[in-house]
Amino acid sequence: MKAAFTVILAFALCIFVFGQDMKAEQAKLAKLEKHYQSAKSAGAKAKYGTPKFKAYVDATVAYGNLVMTSPALMPKEKYPKALALFREALKVDPKNKVALENKNMIEQIYKSMGRPVPKG
Repeated sequence: MKAAFTVILAFALCIFVFGQDMKAEQAKLAKLEKHYQSAKSAGAKAKYGTPKFKAYVDATVAYGNLVMTSPALMPKEKYPKALALFREALKVDPKNKVALENKNMIEQIYKSMGRPVPKG
């Protein structure tokens, strides 16, 4: 009886901790999305190389990286979204190495699984 209670208590504690981690991860995603949206508004029409332009590209890539690796998002949601963000960054900054590498990696994963690469 004591062992069963201990197992149940440990399981409940794991669920609580996991739930707290997911809340923190979701908050991190929301914060970075807000930063990305703000940087996009300020930098989408900025000239190449200006601080606003760089902040927009950096925020887009950072948000894409977090989306791609976040345990709070399901694979069918995070990979197409991250791919779209990396493509967005490359549209305005085609030489961005991080965006290019991650875009190519996601596309290769889809191809290796025999699945169509998401458009957009």
